[in-house]
Amino acid sequence: MKKMINNIYETNKMKVEVDVDEGVVYKTFKKKNQASSYTMYHREKKALILLSDSTYFPNLLDFDDNKQTIKMSQLVGSHIETFSIHQIKILRDMVEKMLQAGVARHALPIRDFVAPPHDKYSLGMVDFERVTFRIFALSPFWLIAKKVTYYHLYRLIYQYHPHLLSKTEKDFYLIFENIRSVLQKLKPLRKKLKSIFK
Repeated sequence: MKKMINNIYETNKMKVEVDVDEGVVYKTFKKKNQASSYTMYHREKKALILLSDSTYFPNLLDFDDNKQTIKMSQLVGSHIETFSIHQIKILRDMVEKMLQAGVARHALPIRDFVAPPHDKYSLGMVDFERVTFRIFALSPFWLIAKKVTYYHLYRLIYQYHPHLLSKTEKDFYLIFENIRSVLQKLKPLRKKLKSIFK
């Protein structure tokens, strides 16, 4: 994982600039890969609009569709390395509010969570370029995306505080983990078949 240098974090896909004095973040999706950056930019923008009622997530302050730049509020704190028991409670509430707003995450890596140093009672979430939106409640894509989000929620809890999972939640996580393991093993075969039929 790349580190932020002089309040700037940059990859081949995006550039993130933090204005500490103003308490804002500028996130620009580079147009090198036009289709990919366009999709990620619009997903993040829409997600922030849908999540604007919650203090868990950055507030969308402004955007520039031509430059594919989003201006958002900076969440207080820095990236965390573990979750406290209270932060797990916040995490659960955070995920529920996100899903209620119609936003499902494809992953929940710990690097996307921030909190003030030594503060075990606060938590925020950043980065929404890889999400699925609810078109209607019974959409098959939405129902699958919700399950994927819950899998990642339970995975984090299982990793840091497994005793906080109910039996039902633990069983759900282990079933999905087994499915994921099987799919991971099939990846080399899929790549091989793809190369054969090119």
